[in-house]
Amino acid sequence: MRVVVNCSFVVPGVVGGTEEFSLRLLRSVLAHGAGVEIGVVAQRAFFDLYPDLAGHVAGRLRGPGALRPYRVAAESLWLPAQTRAADVTHHFGGRVPTRHSRPAVVTVHDIQPLDHPENFSATKAAFLARSLPRTVREAAIVCTPTRWVADRVVERLAVDPAKVRVVGPGLGPRPTVSQRDRVPRELRHRRIVLFPAITHPHKNHLTLIEAMDRVRDRVPDVVLVLTGGRGAADLEVREAGARVDPEGTLVRHLGRVDESLLRGLLAEAHVLAFPSRYEGFGLPVLEAMQAGTAVVAAASTCIPEVVGDAGVLVDPDDVEGWADRIVAVLEDDEQRARLAMAGALRAEEFGPQQAAVGLVDAWRACL
Repeated sequence: MRVVVNCSFVVPGVVGGTEEFSLRLLRSVLAHGAGVEIGVVAQRAFFDLYPDLAGHVAGRLRGPGALRPYRVAAESLWLPAQTRAADVTHHFGGRVPTRHSRPAVVTVHDIQPLDHPENFSATKAAFLARSLPRTVREAAIVCTPTRWVADRVVERLAVDPAKVRVVGPGLGPRPTVSQRDRVPRELRHRRIVLFPAITHPHKNHLTLIEAMDRVRDRVPDVVLVLTGGRGAADLEVREAGARVDPEGTLVRHLGRVDESLLRGLLAEAHVLAFPSRYEGFGLPVLEAMQAGTAVVAAASTCIPEVVGDAGVLVDPDDVEGWADRIVAVLEDDEQRARLAMAGALRAEEFGPQQAAVGLVDAWRACL
């Protein structure tokens, strides 16, 4: 079976949860998808950024790929010729182009544009509100990262449950000692609370920053480390940090960091705090559990499904609740060890082989 994977939506260097999820899933299939020939269509710079995928090129998108209108047009006008010989085409970016090869599989990571259009520009929200119903109608199989998203797709978009498959990400190896060594020395002597997320409004940085102001009163050596690119709420997040931490000792903004440093931070942190109000999966939560780091996360959307009984759940907007739970985990070594063990066991359920089997089964269902 030959499958062409459409990753042309990935803008190299601008990476969020959807891109990370897709890359991990793709690598899982390349490592464990026996009997499947994989071709990848992406922007030219994509293969420079991810050289391990350069041997699977099915098409290189040229031109100004950073511009969404150009990518949308290219997917309909240029992509069909690149996928014509495929048995199945899988669109990892959540949208089936208006002109496409059949049969098509699509991964719908979430339906936030329909649930919360206020988090998007008016143009993008209107575009996705039109394209999502058509996408799930024309796709032979719809993959979702969690059961929560699957249920939302079935309910909101009236999709036949029989054509929906839940396929989680494949985790890579645990962080290494050398990756932990990359964590800045000044952070290693403090109790780290880590939140890796682009500063989008729904990620809810402001609640966490306010809670950390209270945590500091009880745990003076704590530091909140924020990683991730700049989103629409970035200025507001930085202003909030400066307001509670004018001396710059409580909140550290590292911005987007490379994968090696991020994995080191995940392993070195005492707590992974994840207050997001809306997620389709929440990959950092699972990566922290794999690294043996205690997780305190929002009791919202799919997050309880991912965490299971391996973390502490808090109402996303309960500032006092966040402060109390974080302090409790920071100060109780026994509880932190229990959470670390439970998290590691939970992460084993999302190994690359399980992910590959789930995705290959979805592809075969098309045939």
